[in-house]
Amino acid sequence: MCQIRFRLFCAALAGSLSLSGCGGGGSTPAAGSATLCELPLKYADGLNGGYSINTVAQAVPRTFNVCTIQQPLAASVSLCIDHRQMAELSAQLVLPNETTLDLELPSATQGSTCLISGRLLTLPLPVSRLQAFSGLKGDWTVRVRDNNSVSNTPMGYLVGWSMQAEGL
Repeated sequence: MCQIRFRLFCAALAGSLSLSGCGGGGSTPAAGSATLCELPLKYADGLNGGYSINTVAQAVPRTFNVCTIQQPLAASVSLCIDHRQMAELSAQLVLPNETTLDLELPSATQGSTCLISGRLLTLPLPVSRLQAFSGLKGDWTVRVRDNNSVSNTPMGYLVGWSMQAEGL
C-alpha cells in the first residue's frame, strides 16, 4: 500500500514539474509586460468613517509601498464621497513634488456605493504628469473642499480614496 502511494506521489510530482517547465505553473510576467500598482480603497481617516467636507480642504496623504513601475502607461484615482451637492465640491490630487491636478468630479465615472456609504467617482489621470515619478515614490494626497461658503454645516464626507497605475 505504501508503494502505491509513493508511486502516485512521484507521478504527481513529475506531472507538476513538467507543467511548470511548459509555463503551466509560473506567474512571472514576461519582460516588457505591464505591471499594476495600487493604493487600495480605504477609509480616509484610517478607521471606519471619513472626513467631513467643508470650506477648508481636507487633505489625505498616502504612499505607495513598493511599486516597480518606471514608465506609467495609465493611471486613475477614485474618490468615495458621500455628499448631497456634488456640484459644490472641488477636488485635487497633490503629486509628490507638491504640484496639483484638479480632479473634475462632474466628469468622473460614477460607480456604486463604496465602503460604508457614498458614491465611487473614478477619474483618469494624465500620464504625462506622472512620468517624473520613478516607482511612483512619494506622498500622494487627495484634497476635497466644499465651495459653498454660505452654509458651515458639513453636508458630506470624503469617505476614502484609491489610486492605481499601470506601466512598465
